Amino acid sequence: MAQTIDAFARYDRRRERGVPTYLQEKWNGLSELNRFLAGSENLEELAVSASRRIVEILEVDFCQILLMDLDGQCNCRARYSAREMLIKKKASLDPIEIENICHRFLDAENNTRLFLGMEHLSERERKSLGISNEDISWIIPMRVETNPIGVLILGQSASQQEQILTPDSYYLVDLIADQLASAVFRAQMNERIESVSIETVIVLSKALETRDLHSASHSKRMAALSEQLAKEFGFSARETRELCWAALLHDIGKIGVKDTILKKKGPLTEEEWAIIKTHPEIGAQIVRGVTGLEKIAPLILAHHERMDGKGYPNGLRGDEIPLGARILAVTDAYTTMTDGRPYQKKRKHQEALQELLEQAGSAYDREVVQLFIQLFNKKDSLE
Repeated sequence: MAQTIDAFARYDRRRERGVPTYLQEKWNGLSELNRFLAGSENLEELAVSASRRIVEILEVDFCQILLMDLDGQCNCRARYSAREMLIKKKASLDPIEIENICHRFLDAENNTRLFLGMEHLSERERKSLGISNEDISWIIPMRVETNPIGVLILGQSASQQEQILTPDSYYLVDLIADQLASAVFRAQMNERIESVSIETVIVLSKALETRDLHSASHSKRMAALSEQLAKEFGFSARETRELCWAALLHDIGKIGVKDTILKKKGPLTEEEWAIIKTHPEIGAQIVRGVTGLEKIAPLILAHHERMDGKGYPNGLRGDEIPLGARILAVTDAYTTMTDGRPYQKKRKHQEALQELLEQAGSAYDREVVQLFIQLFNKKDSLE
């Protein structure tokens, strides 16, 4: 779909495709809409922004997006009008009417792609949607294969001298509806996966807490510090969330380490250290098999790598180490030093920062260390 739209935007294939000349100028807008939808993750923001962009591309007067969730419930997610008077603020948006509209137009046995509102919406339904009897409206059912997604409603004031949407432009409307349906379906699936992922992270965190309360507390501090660094590096919401998950679960592999080693009071032997060093691989293996957590596996695997290549388990160096793992390495080292360990004396805040500075460039990423230290100089000190 994206390649087709971009091709229309770049090349003049109007005669070949049977697309009217006046529609050519709309392809650029359609291509931009496609790129926006491809990068959207939040369902609410997607619907609101899409409704505004659709009004601009099609030059209609208003757009409403009614979406059906994965459980079959339907509601109005977005309402945008080029002129406020056209979608009246006093519209009742009766949830029962919204449900009826969605289910009727998304009937599995009905394959019609576009309906005229004046013919297929009752006066009560138009009132519920805030559409006057004089306005011209179009209803476009949205599906992804056999999955019902929702209903796109476009409208134009009866005062317009020329009908903007004509049969010749329905092809463009069809493309927009398909784009929007695919983006909504992807966002809905991502939300469901994210919900399951969050529950999984909580369960795994609780499992670690049951095994080692100290490690669980340490991981929560790491997550808070890692989130602050993610903001400094301009991470997206998803990247930040995944980094926090990785921080919470970075030591989950220690579930596979015996208590006699994990809770040993004195120094560890070489053999015991060798066993401890297996926890990044065990942890990565655990999360790699969990839907929604696959992307944090490389961060967990590499959080004990060093910039000079002397870390473990794979001896990565420099930029070979994912940035998220470099962040975890710094927050892990700081919290470990300031929390203390059965085999390691607790250090003061300034001592820990000094250790990070001394090891910057060899053990830790220099830029990460600098930004980390700057966090403590802000008003909302993390000390």
